[in-house]
Amino acid sequence: MRRIMVSILFLILCIFGNGCVSEKELSQHGLFQKPEKGSTRVAIVPPGFTSPFHIAIKKGAVEAGKSYGWQVDTVAADNEGDFAGQVSVVEQELQKQISAISINPIDSKAIVTAVREANIAQIPVFMHNLITPVDEGKVVEYIGYDQWNGAVKLANYTCSVLKNAGNVYILTGIPGFHANRRTQGYRWGLEKSCPKVRIIGEQTAEWDRTKAIEVATVALQQHPEIDVFYGNSDEMGIGACIAAAKIGRKVNQNIWCLGIDGNEVTLDLIKNNKMTATLGVYPDRIGTTIITQMSKLLNGENIPYILETPSIVVDEKNVTEYENGTTWNEPVSGTPEFDNGKPTGQ
Repeated sequence: MRRIMVSILFLILCIFGNGCVSEKELSQHGLFQKPEKGSTRVAIVPPGFTSPFHIAIKKGAVEAGKSYGWQVDTVAADNEGDFAGQVSVVEQELQKQISAISINPIDSKAIVTAVREANIAQIPVFMHNLITPVDEGKVVEYIGYDQWNGAVKLANYTCSVLKNAGNVYILTGIPGFHANRRTQGYRWGLEKSCPKVRIIGEQTAEWDRTKAIEVATVALQQHPEIDVFYGNSDEMGIGACIAAAKIGRKVNQNIWCLGIDGNEVTLDLIKNNKMTATLGVYPDRIGTTIITQMSKLLNGENIPYILETPSIVVDEKNVTEYENGTTWNEPVSGTPEFDNGKPTGQ
């Protein structure tokens, strides 16, 4: 009954007051109660579990949760294009007396409904793997790397590999802010650092390795002059390398494949000269960071609105150091990354 009354008051404050109040503000008025020790249950909702990236985040979060004695639910829709399915998953979790939830939204507009419902239920909402604020609803913290600047790093790497001249084909993810920032940042980086490198094609492979093999195979038939495949994710970069190898192209000799994520399978392929490089974004450590930040909030500590996690280009030269975690830098308070076609901060 108390929770229902709090939810009603919270909704009234959101509608008629000066915006939704924070858990800290509610606590000051005796309306927010921390869960009892040992009873904490939280939820992590990725777009899906097709990608090893989201599996690694799950692993990091679950392991971190064990250290706190927490139950960590990790649930997702059936596929990464199911906008409505993700909203339904969040709604189901809100019925389970969770203390906090972190979402990696498939679509920033579709997820607003779920965020609002969590606000009404007075359940703190985090977002992970992005620092792009949603249009409506209250999110206490965004946790993720700067996707535009990460893509720029890979563009600069491309320039060095091609010695400032060559041909690139881009494999994009499912249309949305993730694909936008990773593609636009890469294009911007090439234009700034090596304008003689040409982008001769671009098509979605929907974050999927099998789809990437299909798209890259056709691309190579139409454009045998392709030197570099840039995938918005590791799985698509791997798919491109597989397609190239099937027609006799040699990775890191006459074809180079790049991706984003830094997944374990990608690191193994880099070490075996079957993938060129990835933007390592430490997915397992992102998972750990989510739980750490939830703990801080529930303990009444101040947390930043934007928590930027690090990213680094990983190839055969530094793959061991990346795996060992020696290249990791602690997350810092950052700047929101808006889906505006411009570098972060502009």
